Amino acid sequence: MVEQTIRVLLVEDDLGFASLLDEWLADLERQHSSFPSARILLSQVTLLSQALQVLENDSFDILLIDLNLPDSVGLETFERIRHHAMTCPVIVLSGLDDESLAIQAVRSGAQDYLVKNTIDGNLLFRSIRYAMERHAMNLALERVREEERRRREHGSLERLSERNLSRVAAQMLGIQELKRDYQDRFLNLVLRFGTVLDRQIQMRTHKVVYNISEEVKQIAAELGFLRCGPRDVVDLYLATLEQREQPANPTKNEAIHEECRYLAFELMGHLVSFYRPYAMGGDG
Repeated sequence: MVEQTIRVLLVEDDLGFASLLDEWLADLERQHSSFPSARILLSQVTLLSQALQVLENDSFDILLIDLNLPDSVGLETFERIRHHAMTCPVIVLSGLDDESLAIQAVRSGAQDYLVKNTIDGNLLFRSIRYAMERHAMNLALERVREEERRRREHGSLERLSERNLSRVAAQMLGIQELKRDYQDRFLNLVLRFGTVLDRQIQMRTHKVVYNISEEVKQIAAELGFLRCGPRDVVDLYLATLEQREQPANPTKNEAIHEECRYLAFELMGHLVSFYRPYAMGGDG
């Protein structure tokens, strides 16, 4: 049987409790019947700032955190760590048997809330194992939902591109395939569209102001000048998403998808408006 290594980051300033926890895990490694084919590599820090720095440079399978640290207190400790390690399950360890705090932590994304004076080695290991399994299932479900959402978005754009520019008009205008016929221009437009997307997100999050519509119109005008079609808007959309997606941050990833979809529909509308006089004349 292949041995599994579980990398754990413990964020705990009580050195006595940290030593006891390390002892429990070491005992479990020696008891193969209760700790089959797995070993734990435990790293410990005592401050939230240290934890955030470690998480910038390293990855772990699970985080065990005390909410009350010398440089951070309460649920904010969990929320800040969660923001830096979105794809890692977190178990809260607390000296307080506080049901309200436990519920808040779990609702905010913690996999478990354990009261220190009720923990033993077996309970800790079961909590770690179950937390990892639940987290893996949640990630798998999120990937399925994400794929389904993307299929729906792509289908909507595809149908819009087919509906808004007739085949006759496309043949008459000599519509090009941007990604194939103008690769350098395509990459440049992906960068420009990505910049517009970044600014759109900044407008929503930081309340800054950009003339997004004008920038989208300029991209549409260049697409029209190159005799490109709505299919190229779909290609721009997909390429931009591929560059900007952040699977490790589901919340930000959802915002990126929403804003990119909005901009793609707006760009499609401007491009269709650019071609409408030609299309109407060609069909007539």
